[in-house]
Amino acid sequence: MPALHNPSDPFSDEYGKNVLLSELIRYWLRDKIVPDGLIVAVSKSAVPYESGFRIYRVDPDIGVTTEYDSDIRSANVNAFPGCQPVRVSVAPNSRDIITFTGSASDHIVTHRYGTDRSLNLLKDEFYSGVIPSMVAFSSDSSTMYVTDFSNPNKVQRLNRDLTSGSTSLGNGSGYPFSVGCAPISIKTSQLDNLVFAVSSSYLPIGIYSFKNTGSDSGAITSGSPYNSGSNPSQQNNLCISEYDRFLYMTSVNGTNPIYGVRYDSEGNMTALPNSPFSPDSGFTAPTSNTNYATSLAIDPQNKYLAYLYSAGGTFYIRLLVIDKSSGNLIPTDQKVSVGNSPMHLDWDKSGKFIYLISDTGGTTNKFQIEYFKFTYDGKLTKGINSPITIGAMSSDFTPRHITSIPRYY
Repeated sequence: MPALHNPSDPFSDEYGKNVLLSELIRYWLRDKIVPDGLIVAVSKSAVPYESGFRIYRVDPDIGVTTEYDSDIRSANVNAFPGCQPVRVSVAPNSRDIITFTGSASDHIVTHRYGTDRSLNLLKDEFYSGVIPSMVAFSSDSSTMYVTDFSNPNKVQRLNRDLTSGSTSLGNGSGYPFSVGCAPISIKTSQLDNLVFAVSSSYLPIGIYSFKNTGSDSGAITSGSPYNSGSNPSQQNNLCISEYDRFLYMTSVNGTNPIYGVRYDSEGNMTALPNSPFSPDSGFTAPTSNTNYATSLAIDPQNKYLAYLYSAGGTFYIRLLVIDKSSGNLIPTDQKVSVGNSPMHLDWDKSGKFIYLISDTGGTTNKFQIEYFKFTYDGKLTKGINSPITIGAMSSDFTPRHITSIPRYY
């Protein structure tokens, strides 16, 4: 007899429901979301000191173009744009762009990007004692879970007004909750009402799991934090395959840097049998962790992981397939060289394009956007316009973070 409620058993009802749901999600992603823009947070450390972001327009067939809309202003520690923005995010099911303005400012700023390319600053807010760094959202974007670099390190809960864009502290009996020191990554599971956060400095380190048990209650789950035995890397690399209940994270392991975890509906975590995984037998080193950069990303269908790494002095992006039964990661033949110091990997919500930031080094010394077109049979093709120059490394804008924004029909 099949285990009827075992999502890993191909003969179970639960497995069948997940397959059907994944097909519906795939249809929705293909037909209801098209890529529309790539948001690049930038700052200039030479006179005139400026910060903000650009939204490079994305053609749904060609990819990133050189046209962009922007809100770049003189650096200002008392308001947007701050001095060096640390994060830009897009709230789910919206075109609201949320910026964390960074050290000495620590504002949470909301812009709304219209389908007519209008760009309006809705709210510029400051919370005393909260130093926002990473963010995850509820599925309707009404709740923000924010990692806080203030002392002690916590995950704060903020409520969002979906009309005005304003936020307010929504901490209750379960919030804020502590996640060790220097949290570097955060994800949510809407299916199981879980919040996962990663700490990589000082003991205890690992992946923390917090279970929301009510509108105003919750607790750290048993066994948190999960420690793989190899410290998490200082990168924003936690990936979740929600309906398979898999988590993937990078570590400081010098040969097998990616570890995998299976969790249950209560947030209890166990290692996948063959974890940790290597992307390449020639793996030499991870990429830079500047600004807690992202080098591991999962596609919206949860079938592939993309990973940036170094092998023999050359940087690559490589696809690994996720075995839906075991959770094992299997390197594919899709391995392409990229520029120097690749970072800030982003896979847009349509699944159509993968973006990253790199530089040319050598005598040209330019920051650039690279992107690849992805097909559903697992093929990567360099974008027609890739790479696109952002500016000179010495005196122009430095890219701080990127994220894609979709056009919703």
